[in-house]
Amino acid sequence: MSVRSWFGAAILATTTVLSCAQAASAHGEHGPGEPHATRISAANAGANVFPPSVGVRAFLNDAETGKPLAGKHIDFTTPDGSDICRGVTNAEGEAACTGPLRLGTASVGTLTNGYVATFRGDEHYGSSYSFGTVGVLVRP
Repeated sequence: MSVRSWFGAAILATTTVLSCAQAASAHGEHGPGEPHATRISAANAGANVFPPSVGVRAFLNDAETGKPLAGKHIDFTTPDGSDICRGVTNAEGEAACTGPLRLGTASVGTLTNGYVATFRGDEHYGSSYSFGTVGVLVRP
């Protein structure tokens, strides 16, 4: 094999490998060691005036397979970043918790702007977040 034909074969092989990697990336596939994409869905939350609290929940799934992810930590915050509470997903991928509803202007912001459910990711799964709405419940 001449140097010219060997060099041409090497360029062809490199081009093939790169185009396969780009095709895999375009189809949402990931290479070894890359985290899976995730999808989180925040449910409608209920805020209680008596006692002042807000119950939030979200569902976390593998974005490629749709499989629920268990044992993953979810942070629930207001859109401005104030903590509401934290939860851990169960076997169905659901995390739920109840946090205080701070009376005053902060509660107006939460009721108006909703909340954010965030999975920060880990070594196997990438991060994701979702916005949820908050409805008011009045229970004496």
